[in-house]
Amino acid sequence: MQKKAQWQVRFGAASWAGEVQVLASGALLNFAFAPYRLVWVAPLMLALLYYYWQVARSTWRALLRGFLFGAGLFTAGVPWIYLTLAQFGGTSATLAVIACALFVGILSVYVALIGGLFALLRRGDGFDPWLFAALWVLGEWVRGVFLTGFPWFDAGYAASAAPLVYWAPLIGVAGLSFVLALAGALVMEAVRGHWRGLWPLFLILVTTPVADRLVFVHRVGQPITASLVQGDIAPGVKWDAQDRRAVIQHYLQLSKKGDGQLVIWPETAVPGYSHELRQHFIPELGRLARVSHRDFLFGLVEGDAYAPDTPIYNAVMSVGRHEDFYRKRHLVPFGEYLPWPNLMGPVLDMFHIPMSGFTAWSGRESPMRAGGARIGVSICYEIAYGPLVTQDLPAANLLVNVSDDAWYGHSNEAEQQLQIGQLRAAEAGRDLLIATNDGITARITHRGRIAARLPPFHAGVLTVVARLYTGMTPYDRMGDGGALGFAGLLALVGLGRSRRYWRRVKGGRLF
Repeated sequence: MQKKAQWQVRFGAASWAGEVQVLASGALLNFAFAPYRLVWVAPLMLALLYYYWQVARSTWRALLRGFLFGAGLFTAGVPWIYLTLAQFGGTSATLAVIACALFVGILSVYVALIGGLFALLRRGDGFDPWLFAALWVLGEWVRGVFLTGFPWFDAGYAASAAPLVYWAPLIGVAGLSFVLALAGALVMEAVRGHWRGLWPLFLILVTTPVADRLVFVHRVGQPITASLVQGDIAPGVKWDAQDRRAVIQHYLQLSKKGDGQLVIWPETAVPGYSHELRQHFIPELGRLARVSHRDFLFGLVEGDAYAPDTPIYNAVMSVGRHEDFYRKRHLVPFGEYLPWPNLMGPVLDMFHIPMSGFTAWSGRESPMRAGGARIGVSICYEIAYGPLVTQDLPAANLLVNVSDDAWYGHSNEAEQQLQIGQLRAAEAGRDLLIATNDGITARITHRGRIAARLPPFHAGVLTVVARLYTGMTPYDRMGDGGALGFAGLLALVGLGRSRRYWRRVKGGRLF
């Protein structure tokens, strides 16, 4: 009896070793993303996940391993959520940890469901790697759109550097996620002796130089100079009404250090409502723009603080030769608006999570005219949504993103967002100018390369030469539809091939 008990203990420890390794693999996947940018880590960690899903003895075990992989990925990847709540939101450390655990748990469920579906549909043959990649991409897409979505850490963002980024104008981030997931699965199959399945990877390697030479957009007009202003102002100072004039003067003084014909200030750089800013600040800035022959873009709150029944928008305003507004269309849940207020109100009261009552702009926005360019504007978190950015094309010949990442402290969030911006620029075939409060202010070329940047947590001005482009890439025309359609077709093929799945459905034994 004693020997049997010892054997059971050893077996139990060995049987859970896979779960521990899956959890660690999810955490290590973070090294594929900024600021580490070790792209090879992505297929390697996905290969391990593919293996442990294949050897899972039950659907429940695959679900658990998917959940643990997601828990490792998001726990290590988004600690800046904790900083936002605890450091700037006034939430106690205990409640902030609980809130982050709930957030990570919800995100991990998506990965768990991918694992469960893979366990149900796989048949242990050469189609499994393709099924794995297809389900992975579809799972990322659902996570990015369901319940407002959170598309951070899609595997394709790891491919932000040459040569893989050359494929972005063709297949977008979703397509790159498919390539990396397929590569990981095929390499794992090769390790297990199935070398013939590697032919898709060789095909990608051979055709990548061709993808590099494909031209979908071309320059139009003359390049423009732009001064991107990074204020480095703490949130507590920025939103103190007594410091508003000092904040404005700070940005005006910094703007004098740059000679760009287009001056861009970050998100809500002017912490006030447009209704009251029209009394003094906007007319004064308009006179400065006319005298200096410059155009200004700056973030503010559009609305009237004394009219509580009217909507307010997180907006960007242009002042100069043209006066126009861009209103944010995709808001951050709990940060900028409260979803399901009747349900979530008591939760916010308990956790003391700060939020603002912004309204999402429901209509389409035309490109803003400033500095001699037609500009497709996005605000902060919107840069993570490719179809949203490409809505302004082909009319826009330049992209601008303004952001305030001060809420996330000294974390990796700003670097992660910059990497996302690289893929947006490459997908759209447009230069992207990023102006942030405390980092990272940068210019990204239409090929996704970081051409210039300011160090974070440092006030300064980055003056760059931006080139204007016209035309549309295949991604601009199809969006994520091409990659998702291909992944969906593979998933349907897997569904049709899985006789075991149909037997379980018929017999009522899904697990």
